[in-house]
Amino acid sequence: MDRISTFNSYNSIVNNLMGSEIQQSTLSQQISSGYVANNLEGFGSSAEALTAAQNVQTRVGSFVQNSTALSAQLDAQNQALTQVADAGTGARAAIANALATGSSEGLMSSLQSYFGQAAAGLNTQYNGQYMFAGGNTSTPPVPTQNMTALISTPAVPPATPWTPATWSPNPATTYNNLFTNGPTAATSQLDESTTIQTGVLASNAGGSLFNAIAQIQDFQQSSGQPFNGQLTTAQSAFLTSMLPTFDSANQDITNTVADNGLNQAQVSQSLTTQQDRQTTLQSMISGITDVNVAQASSQLAQVQTAIQASAKVFSSLQTYSLLNFLTQPSAG
Repeated sequence: MDRISTFNSYNSIVNNLMGSEIQQSTLSQQISSGYVANNLEGFGSSAEALTAAQNVQTRVGSFVQNSTALSAQLDAQNQALTQVADAGTGARAAIANALATGSSEGLMSSLQSYFGQAAAGLNTQYNGQYMFAGGNTSTPPVPTQNMTALISTPAVPPATPWTPATWSPNPATTYNNLFTNGPTAATSQLDESTTIQTGVLASNAGGSLFNAIAQIQDFQQSSGQPFNGQLTTAQSAFLTSMLPTFDSANQDITNTVADNGLNQAQVSQSLTTQQDRQTTLQSMISGITDVNVAQASSQLAQVQTAIQASAKVFSSLQTYSLLNFLTQPSAG
């Protein structure tokens, strides 16, 4: 016995067909783009988690970018500080050599060379800015490379030269503070909770060394015994007394280089941590946004089969329409 199709039958099949076609379009778009949706609305209940993860990803990305740039800057800073440390070591060695040979020939020119080397290191620029200038990044923190500028013009040397036991910096002499750097060293934020001082001031890095060299220059100008030949007893005693001063100055520079190295290690570790966070966040976001192509392809095949079945049923329903039965000629 044939069944007559009803409006409800048509409506059900049409709804199924339309729903399958919408699903087919969605799956095709997902497979084509590789993403579950192209707007937040399409992610449904996962939209809030996706937004939060993307916000954190942006913040972590800025930390990675900053730490990468900072790492390169600290490398350049290390090279410059090492140059200053080498100058301090060289100056101390020049004094020791003069004491060993008993001659001061070339001592002052050597000290001048090492002072210039240290000043050049402290005036190192990075990306067009002076690294050790504090806030005064457009001004060289050491405005001269001539060590005579370390002291003001001393009083006339005494008629009787200073003796080893009584020599001291001339009371009329003022040691000039050549440094023009600002008072505050730069700090850097490595993550949400970690900020460290990564900048170094020229006055902190080179102050002790410049003071030691200034004392040599003061003796040269005010003692009445310039360094220009064989060392006198007074000169030998003075230079010997200056060796611990240079040792202390060089230790200060070594400590500064070591602190910079610690910062390099901390920045490197932080960069690794943030890059790991970046990878984890990207995996989380991909888990929300990226479509499973194999699964979507399988679903698409099923939907296409359903569409074909619905279309066939719809066609059959047309055959069993009541209108078709009413228009058929009656038997007999």
